Amino acid sequence: MSNMDPRTNYFIMICLILILVAVMIILNKSEWNAKNAPNDPQVNEQISQARALQKQGKLDGAIVVFERYALQGYPDAMFHTAKAYSRGWGVAPDLEKARHYYLLAVQYSYSYRGETAYELGRLFQRALGPDCNTVAVEWFKKALNWNYTKAALQLAIHYEKGLGVEQDIDQAIDYYQIAAQAGYEQALMKYARVLVKGRYGVIPDPDRAYDLTSRAVISLERKARGGSASAAKQLGRLYRDGELVPQNQAKAEQWLLQSARLGSTGGMHDLAHMMLDEDNDPEKHTEALDWMRKAADRGHGGAMTAMGRFHLDEKYGLQRPAAVGWFEQGVEAGHGGAFEELARLYAVGDLVPQNTDKAIALAEKGTRSGHLGSERLLNKLTTERAETRTAAVTL
Repeated sequence: MSNMDPRTNYFIMICLILILVAVMIILNKSEWNAKNAPNDPQVNEQISQARALQKQGKLDGAIVVFERYALQGYPDAMFHTAKAYSRGWGVAPDLEKARHYYLLAVQYSYSYRGETAYELGRLFQRALGPDCNTVAVEWFKKALNWNYTKAALQLAIHYEKGLGVEQDIDQAIDYYQIAAQAGYEQALMKYARVLVKGRYGVIPDPDRAYDLTSRAVISLERKARGGSASAAKQLGRLYRDGELVPQNQAKAEQWLLQSARLGSTGGMHDLAHMMLDEDNDPEKHTEALDWMRKAADRGHGGAMTAMGRFHLDEKYGLQRPAAVGWFEQGVEAGHGGAFEELARLYAVGDLVPQNTDKAIALAEKGTRSGHLGSERLLNKLTTERAETRTAAVTL
């Protein structure tokens, strides 16, 4: 462990601790004895004013207030401080600080306790230590027990893909139904995809899938017109893919552009790919790359990996050596594709010194994040190493 990145060591240490905590909770079949949150009307007013500052875009001023009262033991302030550090609102993104404040806040009985557990689950999904997906699942279960139904969507994904738990499609569908009943559009659409073609042996039900999709579209359009970048992004993806609604590239680009302009890094990333895929105009390419760089600069791991691949393939006039830096940024952000790409470079000594150990270590981290490309590469590299050692012994 001593040769690992310090952040990875930190993630591993926290994961192991929380696994023990989760196991103790399960064995005892009891809830945590939550602390009572302090209640001071003047402090509550200060926190409300800081939230108003956030909504006005005055993020720097908001985080100062939140952190001041977080340090004084107010869980609402801890929650908003953690969220600011996890999103980079008014401060440089710092997942370790976010995790620290969330862990402090979740010990209190207060209105955001369920959402705090959910955010901890999301953070551990992004962590690279072993068994962090298992810890994420435990936090999502806590969040659901504390009536934060959005956690059901993440639990469904974990059970569908077998991340941190044994794959269990029936359990996944149960969680999708909980989240869909609560009105979460992503759950409605994911459940619809299961039903439309009868995935995993489920009996196809196109009418039910259509009903779920229609509900999702109506809700997303309402939210997008109200200024939701996330809703606009999801609409763009729906019309781009054409799996649940008729494919419409013009609508897809319209919604993704709205999402990007509203600040969604996912919207920027998807819009850039669409513009690059559909247009041979160099000016359009320049605009698309600007969106992709903006998404990468704001922490989107997929955008970092995409920029690395563009450089590696020398597309759009980009220079190949710069690919390594982009992939390294993607690895830092925890993007599975970046682990695979950088591992491939180290495996053959392309643009970096050849280092099989480092290639395998990167592929292992990508595999733990659930990335199939990294898993395939890891199997290939470990098989080749075993064959090489066997041949050496034979000689």
